[in-house]
Amino acid sequence: MKWKIHIIEEFKYEKHLFFDIIKNFNTLGCLIFKERNTLRKIHNDVLGTLAVKSFKKPILINQYIYSTFRKSKAYRSFYNAKFLLSKNINTPKPIAFFEQKKGKKLIHSFYFSEYYKYDFTFRELIEKKEMFEDWNIILQKFTEFIYKVHNSQILFKDLSPGNILIKKINNLYKFSLIDLNRMAFKELSWDDRLQNFIRLSMTKDMIKIIGKTYAKLTNRNEIETIKILIDKNQIYLTKKSQKQKIKKLIGKK
Repeated sequence: MKWKIHIIEEFKYEKHLFFDIIKNFNTLGCLIFKERNTLRKIHNDVLGTLAVKSFKKPILINQYIYSTFRKSKAYRSFYNAKFLLSKNINTPKPIAFFEQKKGKKLIHSFYFSEYYKYDFTFRELIEKKEMFEDWNIILQKFTEFIYKVHNSQILFKDLSPGNILIKKINNLYKFSLIDLNRMAFKELSWDDRLQNFIRLSMTKDMIKIIGKTYAKLTNRNEIETIKILIDKNQIYLTKKSQKQKIKKLIGKK
């Protein structure tokens, strides 16, 4: 087994500490989530408080693809974070990534970033609207943030409720993107821009605010923009519901 390692300059002599975390990953810190991949919050006296993601072992064909033809998810997470920060788009600071290889196969990979303290995610805006007196303003500011992302020629393909962290600082809202391994960098069409909002599972009230704000920012017709978002959102929710029914029928969670 061989390891491909990249660590930021600040911690380049602390490789052993990262390996200690990898070795004891399942017992350290606290679990944030465990689905396909596993994310843990882990504190180290030297490295600080980290968010450490262990990516699921790829299927056999992807072990060769990620080792030879495509960059691993850990690699992309690290360098996509660096790119976002270079554009003044907030995301937790990338610290390191580790790739374990056997011959021409990628066996395992880890991504280390600073743990970002946040107040809530976009999901709370959907599920707990009544908690936010300035709900409308938060959505307007969020839309301005995504407009900046789009104008930086960035398509964040996993723009979903749990991947948007929100922090309130002196009555201002700061947005941060996480789970960055699926991104594209290109000039975005109007359809690309509007389609990018759809995985947020927006309510009708949200669509009205986001659509109106985005239309103003892009000098587009508000009514047409809102209608496009409503139509796209309905298509997405219908497909999502159908997939869930199929999974239930076959007994898959």
